[in-house]
Amino acid sequence: MAEPSFTPSFLKRVAELEKNASAIEQRLLEQTLARILIDPYLPERFPTFYDPALPTSFVRSGPFLIEFSVDEKTDVVTFVSLFHRRS
Repeated sequence: MAEPSFTPSFLKRVAELEKNASAIEQRLLEQTLARILIDPYLPERFPTFYDPALPTSFVRSGPFLIEFSVDEKTDVVTFVSLFHRRS
């Protein structure tokens, strides 16, 4: 399993979500982050194409869109951005 790393903006979004998201949504987010750490090359991931020098991917899970990068040399997954679709 890869080691997690978090950008400050990702942590800020998680803190905001903890105040407003339901328990089910919070559990889904935790499960999705764990799935990414276990296998960052999930078949449902798709490239963001923002910066070729630092490639990142998106994974959608329920109301969440998670952006992350993988450093294969250090086996670290950095969670970059978190988007939450509100209903």
